[in-house]
Amino acid sequence: MAEGQDQVAQPPDTAFGIGSALSIPAAGDPDPCSRGFYLRITTDPIIESMYREMFDELSRWMRLDEQDVANVRALAPFARGIISEVVNRFYDELLLHEGARAVLTGGAEQIRQLHGKLSSWLREMFEQEYDEDYFRNRQRVGIAHVRVGLPQHYMITTMELIWRELDTRLRRKRIPHADVKLRSLHKIVMLELALMLESYKDSYSDQVRQVEREAVEEKLTRAEHLAQIGQLAASLAHEIKNPLAGISGAIQIIRDDMDPEDIHHPILSEILGQIGRLDATVKDLLQYARPSPPKAAKVPLDAVAKRVMTVLQEEPALHGVRLHLDAASPDTTVMADEGQLEQLLLNLIINAAHASEENGRVTIRVERDTDRIHLRVLDRGRGMSEEVKARAFEPFFTTKAKGTGLGLTICKRIAEANNGTISLISQLGRGTTVTVSFPTAVSGPAKG
Repeated sequence: MAEGQDQVAQPPDTAFGIGSALSIPAAGDPDPCSRGFYLRITTDPIIESMYREMFDELSRWMRLDEQDVANVRALAPFARGIISEVVNRFYDELLLHEGARAVLTGGAEQIRQLHGKLSSWLREMFEQEYDEDYFRNRQRVGIAHVRVGLPQHYMITTMELIWRELDTRLRRKRIPHADVKLRSLHKIVMLELALMLESYKDSYSDQVRQVEREAVEEKLTRAEHLAQIGQLAASLAHEIKNPLAGISGAIQIIRDDMDPEDIHHPILSEILGQIGRLDATVKDLLQYARPSPPKAAKVPLDAVAKRVMTVLQEEPALHGVRLHLDAASPDTTVMADEGQLEQLLLNLIINAAHASEENGRVTIRVERDTDRIHLRVLDRGRGMSEEVKARAFEPFFTTKAKGTGLGLTICKRIAEANNGTISLISQLGRGTTVTVSFPTAVSGPAKG
């Protein structure tokens, strides 16, 4: 072949070989099998290059050449009389397997149609030109099997069955030089199997890429929405905070100047309670939208737990709920922002109390292992379903009638900002355990 000449002649839509062209060596080519089959079944240059590389390697390794194609053509007259037998044997064997039966749900009519398709497929193997259309159809066989859910390993077992039946029945025909011709047929069968398996890989890859694209798009859309909500929330919270404080102060003055026996006194107390709820919501929104960077210092977690438990003694959400501290480890010091740790633990305890039944118990446990300290908050309340558990740390997600759905989100942000991690274990009817883990104090400062 002349220097710089294309290896493969490629006129439009005409080819020879596995979907494209079989290299025809020039006179004097030192290695007639050094060139192979080139597949052109896609306009994607990257995928086309992968197919070319694969088939070039396979055809060289198998030493597939023009003589092999001629040998398969010579088998065609003998094959015509056995194709029906091979197809019948194929489906008799296939229907013995539960996985194949699960796909073939169309009854006798579907089997009849499949008989016809497999018969045509076998005739084409022996008689048609191995052009681009021929092997594009071969690739579609694999894609169709992926779509109907036929397990990939059936491609290998069924092609082996087809080859075995062809080999056995053709040998009975006493064909001249049968061994040589059947070896050529085996090369074609194996290359077709490789093409169909490659289509499985491409189809699976497409499915994975589509799922990944959809997941990324969903996350980006959600992130954009949350960013917009966060900005709006921060603006609203900032505008509401000061007037709310003013309203609360004014009502407190009015209530305190009123006779406790006045019929309006409880009403004002209820108003102050509702203002307190609004104030807590505003604080949550501000903390979520505009978190403060942590100021790291050495903090004993057990001391933080004791202080938070003392503060929560008057919390209405904890009326009827018993708190228990289990701090068995002698040193529970971490490098973190003390105020943020208090906020984190306060949120976790209130969440656990809300989930607990009357006279329930919430346990705060501080434990230490080799290089981490674990803060656990346990309740024996309602627990969470798998769906709720999967979304527990999402912002604005809540199953409560009251609340912003930001409690666990803020806890996660605080934990991560202070070099920690947070996780939860929960079962419906058996309660929830939230675990926050931090490096010990010697591990360095928290993230700023």
